[in-house]
Amino acid sequence: MIKTGILCVPAYDEAAVLAVRRLLTGAAPGCVILLDQAAPMQRHVIEEVLRRWADEDELDLIITVGGTLPAPGPSGREIVPDATLAVAERLLPGLPETMRALAQEEAPLAILDRSVAAIRGRTLILNLPAGAAAATLFLESVVEVIPTVVALLQEEVTDLRMVDDEETGEPMRAPASAAAAPSAGKKALDAAEFAAFLARK
Repeated sequence: MIKTGILCVPAYDEAAVLAVRRLLTGAAPGCVILLDQAAPMQRHVIEEVLRRWADEDELDLIITVGGTLPAPGPSGREIVPDATLAVAERLLPGLPETMRALAQEEAPLAILDRSVAAIRGRTLILNLPAGAAAATLFLESVVEVIPTVVALLQEEVTDLRMVDDEETGEPMRAPASAAAAPSAGKKALDAAEFAAFLARK
């Protein structure tokens, strides 16, 4: 189960919530919407909701809808990406980059969107633009990878295979740990040599 919350800013958008819910449940098996609500366009309120949903309610996925357009620097408008960045511990730039690039094919102004994707603890936070049509246009380009991201954050997947090896046809694997694969050209530590080195001290 992917425990999910949808946060609308600055007002509850029933059409957008229904559209996002429909897309998630259809394309990302296991998504269950446990929380959905609105928050005013006030950064401290948005940050508090994101923190509470991630830290206390332990949601796997938080999707925000709205508040991602350009606005003057000192303005209090369109601050959802900024609030998300304030609570983020890591970023996932590939998701918003993909959303904007693919959405731009149908909506040229999609390039102006400021959405971000971030990780807080074991929670994925994903910003979407306002409106049912825009939110689904952005989400549909990345929705199928969401279960993989959540599995990685829950440490259910520890060996991600991104590219197949061209010669063997086998998927490439990262070493289980850095210690398991010494760097090229470097000799592994020999216990006897290390003991001899310590004896010279």
